[in-house]
Amino acid sequence: MSYYITIHHGPGVDESPENMWVNITFTTKDHFYLRTDGALICLIIERIREMKFEFTPEPMDRQFRWCISLPVSKAHDTEDGVIADALGLAEWYRVQILNGNATINRKLLFDRKPFNEGKECCRDNVCDRILHPEWWVDTCKDP
Repeated sequence: MSYYITIHHGPGVDESPENMWVNITFTTKDHFYLRTDGALICLIIERIREMKFEFTPEPMDRQFRWCISLPVSKAHDTEDGVIADALGLAEWYRVQILNGNATINRKLLFDRKPFNEGKECCRDNVCDRILHPEWWVDTCKDP
């Protein structure tokens, strides 16, 4: 399940080590238009249809922001199957968002500058659990 999408009632999306991930990244130009969850999920669907995504074995949204990752089955032999799987999940998310059963944490997604050459890190010298989870294993308080 995408790190930034929350399903409020009912089961979320199953995540398996067998999954591959469709990663959709955003730019600062996109940010101006992405003021609502509906606009964001519609852009995600558009990017999948246009095949403007990166396909990886690990979700990229766990390493840096300005990216949303959707799980797809590894069993697809062709890219068409991957696209159909990702589109189906994105459409399901869209329905959940429109029904008020899901939200996208845009504040967290866009709270830092986009990932550029090298690793993004730490705002105001305060590291967080996303970028450095290994540093927060033994604490229960947010930074």
